Amino acid sequence: MADSGLPELFQDIMQETLLCAVFQPVLDLRSRTFHGYEALIRGPSQSPLESPERLFACARSQHRLADFDLLCARTCIEAFARAALPGRLFLNVTESLFDSGWFAREQTLRWLQDQGLSPSRLVLELLESDSLAEDTQAFSAARFLRDLGYGLALDDLGQGFGRFALWKRLRPRYLKIDRTYTADLGDDPFKAAFVRSMLLLAEASQSVVVAEGVQGERDLLTLRELGVGMAQGFLISRPVEHPPAEPSARIREMLAHAQPALHALASRGSIEQSVLGLARQIAPVAPECKLDQVLRMLEQDPDLTSVPVVDGHGRALGIINRYVVADRLFRPHVRDLFGNKPCTLVMSSDVLRLDARSSLQQASHLIADSSYRHATEGVLVSEAGAYRGLLLVGDLLRLVSEFQVQAARYANPLTLLPGNVPINDCIDRWLQEEQPFAAAYADIDHFKPFNDKFGYRMGDEIILMLADLLRARLPSPASFLGHVGGDDFVALSRLPEWEAVLREVLRDFEAGVARFFEPAVLEQRGYWAENRRGEATFQSVPTLSIGAFLVHPQHFTSHREVSNVLAELKHAAKRVPGHALFVDRRRHG
Repeated sequence: MADSGLPELFQDIMQETLLCAVFQPVLDLRSRTFHGYEALIRGPSQSPLESPERLFACARSQHRLADFDLLCARTCIEAFARAALPGRLFLNVTESLFDSGWFAREQTLRWLQDQGLSPSRLVLELLESDSLAEDTQAFSAARFLRDLGYGLALDDLGQGFGRFALWKRLRPRYLKIDRTYTADLGDDPFKAAFVRSMLLLAEASQSVVVAEGVQGERDLLTLRELGVGMAQGFLISRPVEHPPAEPSARIREMLAHAQPALHALASRGSIEQSVLGLARQIAPVAPECKLDQVLRMLEQDPDLTSVPVVDGHGRALGIINRYVVADRLFRPHVRDLFGNKPCTLVMSSDVLRLDARSSLQQASHLIADSSYRHATEGVLVSEAGAYRGLLLVGDLLRLVSEFQVQAARYANPLTLLPGNVPINDCIDRWLQEEQPFAAAYADIDHFKPFNDKFGYRMGDEIILMLADLLRARLPSPASFLGHVGGDDFVALSRLPEWEAVLREVLRDFEAGVARFFEPAVLEQRGYWAENRRGEATFQSVPTLSIGAFLVHPQHFTSHREVSNVLAELKHAAKRVPGHALFVDRRRHG
């Protein structure tokens, strides 16, 4: 069809509602469940107006943008309700629809109730093309909708300063990072720095960051490592008319592994046991349970503040909180009107969720993301996707604090790198995962005479320099760094080029040490200093020795055996004059 026929086709689409909605899940990286779905509109299949870009362009050229956007919104909401999808519905909304006031109208709110939805389950995403100036009616309407309970999201963050200005003015609940910054994130330090800066700003504005356009496994794991809470993209699921209700086994398995940067105290074992032990076994209700029955439960038990809503498959859908419903539903005439409605009408789906196997870092982020409302509701605890109880935010905060104190006991106070216990835990964990990895032991030669001659502050500077070099060359999550004590370090890495990286560390260390000495000292490779007996002796400039080998997990049963080999290789490296990397090529067994 030529472009001249597009207006007629667009008119037919509007009159006959020839639109359909597809949905792309938004994955919560901490709970490994779907937080909600973004709805995307499509025109008639195989037609010139199938794509949303051409549909919206046609709507603008016909001066019917508001009417078309309203039709899109109704189509997506009705399809979402028919599919009975869990979580929140993310809707792309133009400024013109904000300006129309449709979402705030009483008949719209009643229509949403008829669909089984409340405003709290809708997230309105402002499109990149709209700026929503502060003095416009649309801006005032957006803020009013936020007060009514709708969620607001800012799309395509990173596409110009205007988006940051709007973020500051509107303070949306969700911030979506543009796919430009998520593509190849795992290999781009600049993009990683940008994402970190967005997380800091989001924390200041109490917003949740969602990464769009995720297509690679490494990018997804890097997002999790950086602390991003949610993600969507083709890796997780393509937009489809009938999306899955939960992530695929591949995605769940990918996110189930403990992060390499965290040791066992911050991953599964004891924190899992503690979470399940503290979770309160509050009997849930089914989504079809009537509101009046839930209200009677709250009346009969004054200590009951929240009632979990769990479906027939054991999955927690949300929470009905006493304080949220009290003002609206404990009045007699309101109760008579809504008492026979399903309890999901007043259920909060935007609640805190924690898998029992979550890491300490994930639990910490969960607390950081909580609001006053979340504190009164509690945390839904699940195990393998099934509801296991409700955890008070205060209990979770105490648990995280205890584990953080415990973890701090095993960190080196100078470099803040993990000490012996975390190092051993990581070796054991990587052995269990049955994937080869490199292990290296780094030791500074001639360090004690240098420390005695120039003082502990200069000695600490050299130790900190080596720690920074190792961090820069062996970043997580592919590597794990530990500080055994003094001037001794252990590095574990899954980088294929680990040997070349260690040689770069040697070169970096040699250049760094040179800054501590005059050229004459470097030329003669040493200096004169008194020993403990007061005798003048010639001391060598500090050098670095590294012993390393490739660990084949099938040849080792525990960290003790790996540590024994590393100790031998360290001594072998120290027997080589100057800066040395000694790599054992044997297969140990």
